[in-house]
Amino acid sequence: MPESNMSQFLAVMATGAAALYLYTAVSQLLRLEKREESLSKAILIPALLALVMHGFVIYAGSSSLSASVGFYKVASITFWLMGLLSVLIVIARPLQTLLIAIFPLAAISLLVATLTPETSRPMTETPRGLLLHISTSIIAYALFGLAMLQGLLVLQQSRLLRQHKTRGLIRRLPPLDATEQLMFELIATGTIILSVSIFAGVYYVQDLFAQHLIHKTVLTIIAWIVYSILTVGHARHGWRVNTAVMLCGSGFALLTLGFYGSKLVLELVLN
Repeated sequence: MPESNMSQFLAVMATGAAALYLYTAVSQLLRLEKREESLSKAILIPALLALVMHGFVIYAGSSSLSASVGFYKVASITFWLMGLLSVLIVIARPLQTLLIAIFPLAAISLLVATLTPETSRPMTETPRGLLLHISTSIIAYALFGLAMLQGLLVLQQSRLLRQHKTRGLIRRLPPLDATEQLMFELIATGTIILSVSIFAGVYYVQDLFAQHLIHKTVLTIIAWIVYSILTVGHARHGWRVNTAVMLCGSGFALLTLGFYGSKLVLELVLN
């Protein structure tokens, strides 16, 4: 298929996926307001279809000769992963609020990545070791992003319960213990995968402390230390909501500055 026709086809696919994302998020919000807490096929099918279409757009865009991984495309991949993880979570647990938060962001990131011009140069062939480093970095970031959103939900839920405000949407939310447990599980899993990413980077990247990489390396290592302290602190000392959300937010901000911040400046400001 000619590249121009492929671009038009991917634009249609992206628009369809975005519409399904928004439909799923709104439908789930309406179900919660009606106290329908279970995940129905009317929600699951369009959610899975949106993820499949989004994944196809990412794959097709990455396999073309002029493929690049710029700021917008990395954001699209990240939110696709967050959406996929959210669906896997809500299949097993009644935590559908994740879909309401993540799916609109996934829709926006997909449309921007597909309909706007490239912000980086086309990729050359990527070694497998470096691909492992990049892919595990993105997966870890997606997990920490979900943990951050879950932490904010837990913080708000805890505040309302302390104030005895149990009316409205909070009555439809899962128990506080369940939402808090998920947050710590996401943080622990993300920390393990980020550890793999760092070790892969040390082994496969020639000079992690080169001028163009030093800020990413330092900020990532500091974020890893923060998340490791949080994971150990919760396991050994039972750290709860306020401390956990503060440290999780600090680590997430460091990772965002280290990767997305540098890509934003290099590709959109200085380009």
